[in-house]
Amino acid sequence: MPKPYNALGGKKWIQNSISVWSDIRKSTEEARLKHPAIFPEMLVERLIETFLPLEGEVILDPFAGSGSTIVTAEKMGKTGLGIELSEEFAALANQRIQEVVHSTDEAEDSGPDIEKLEFKSRVHHGSALNLSEMVSPESVDLCITSPPYWNVLNQRRSADHKTVRHYGNHEQDLGVVEDYAEFLDELKEVFGQVLTALRPGGYCCVVVMDLRKKSQFFPFHSDLATRLQQIGFIYDDLIIWNRQSEYNNLRPLGFPSVFRVNKVHEFILLMQKRKG
Repeated sequence: MPKPYNALGGKKWIQNSISVWSDIRKSTEEARLKHPAIFPEMLVERLIETFLPLEGEVILDPFAGSGSTIVTAEKMGKTGLGIELSEEFAALANQRIQEVVHSTDEAEDSGPDIEKLEFKSRVHHGSALNLSEMVSPESVDLCITSPPYWNVLNQRRSADHKTVRHYGNHEQDLGVVEDYAEFLDELKEVFGQVLTALRPGGYCCVVVMDLRKKSQFFPFHSDLATRLQQIGFIYDDLIIWNRQSEYNNLRPLGFPSVFRVNKVHEFILLMQKRKG
């Protein structure tokens, strides 16, 4: 019998294999966090249980934000490694990790474990462009991340007009790059370093949304996937994350003169490093 890739049973395997995920929800804790681009731990947990090999341990997020990927990895007994440009959000993420460790120790009622209180998962304050300085080659079993929106200054989500994530005018904030091709090239540089960090056969799950700037549509998910294929990733598959339940203030875009689509979904690119 072939060696199982993960610990999923047949029923859960089928559930996770459905190409549209519509049941992902934020927890109460996540709803109160101020990070504008947070994705739910429920999403991260599903990606980990599906794409982390049985013997896998290290999970990377080069755009860690408030730490959903890293916090979830810690909760699941794995080692999460994040990089975050914003000092504020890096500190918030590490605080969330520490709270997980404290709550685990209290639940076990075994007294403070000094080694564990230092926690193996952490988020480094720095730029994803310098990932290779912080992560060793072939040391990562799975990458789960969501890169910054392109040219986000003064931009809002089209469907409900909510503000999207940015860090002001930090020189290494990819989100303020004005030229679309240059933005994609910068991401290509980051994911080239992710590819080096991944073990052979490892997955990189990239959560992205397509964009519109006034009259021009940018198929970000396919453009990014093409760049990642150029550097050596296999474009293994695609999952649609249906977020319609989160959009409670939809507007009639372009009404009545130009019909525009309200985008209430994101794409999860399933990119894989070659096995040998």
